[in-house]
Amino acid sequence: MDAVTKVREYARAGIPRYWVVDRDSAQTVTLHELGGEGRYVEQARMPLAWLLQTAPADHLG
Repeated sequence: MDAVTKVREYARAGIPRYWVVDRDSAQTVTLHELGGEGRYVEQARMPLAWLLQTAPADHLG
């Protein structure tokens, strides 16, 4: 659902970025940003524990 359906719907709506938390042992978080072609590009990937110790602005370009 997050990797296919939501991606298309978010891109159509023009949502500039979205985050996905995987159910792996590190709870890996991936930041996707909407590119000029209307497709999302992976911008960052990090463990949730690390992300929670940083400011959101540190991850936005």
